[in-house]
Amino acid sequence: MKIALTLALAGFFSAPLYADDTPARFLSEHYQPAPGGEQGAPQWQKADTPGFVYRLCLDKPLDAQQRILVMCGEGDNDHSAGADSGYFDIWYLNGDKAVSLTGEQGAGRYGQSGDVQAVRMGDRWGVVTQSGYSLQGFTQAFERYYVRLGDSIVSVATVTTYSDNLGYCEPAQDCKQDELNVNVKFGVMQPGKLLPDMKLTTKGRLEGETINKSWSLPFDEKTQRYAMGTAAGWCKG
Repeated sequence: MKIALTLALAGFFSAPLYADDTPARFLSEHYQPAPGGEQGAPQWQKADTPGFVYRLCLDKPLDAQQRILVMCGEGDNDHSAGADSGYFDIWYLNGDKAVSLTGEQGAGRYGQSGDVQAVRMGDRWGVVTQSGYSLQGFTQAFERYYVRLGDSIVSVATVTTYSDNLGYCEPAQDCKQDELNVNVKFGVMQPGKLLPDMKLTTKGRLEGETINKSWSLPFDEKTQRYAMGTAAGWCKG
């Protein structure tokens, strides 16, 4: 599996998606245009991180007043950020008010943060960031889930959605290969619950043996996290 760390929404501004100018007005208050941006895909910088380039990679209207904006890091002006990951800035807007979670680090490399999508979580809209890496024969991909709860944006789960050791493990050397894919869905909203259960399905090979398991994770309102520690689906048995 190849981990695509390129930002899938390049060219966001190539055509107007919405009639209002909320994104442009908001960005001009918190970011400034970066020099050298390609035509049709403006790049932005922040005063506290000069030289680091961002792009608007998600604009999700929720209703007439509310929307989600996410800025994805693309590296510095010369795209020479070395082995450092890029960052996600997540904003929930409600009219002129905003709740933000900025500087969330991806798992990419060379200044890129990864991809991002809006995701329905029961009766709420959340954000899932997607990133990954390949290093010394091992490959992993991650999804991190965020949702607004009250006056905060909360990181509620980190899921390893792909993992292999194929570049490291040679069966001829009596090495047991791993290659696992994990699919994430959300269940039906239950009365009295803050968020629905997270439903995971794992398929592939673990230590050379076939695995195909599904399980559900409840949302722990005390820790404000899905209880990933109970996810026995990574194990055989």
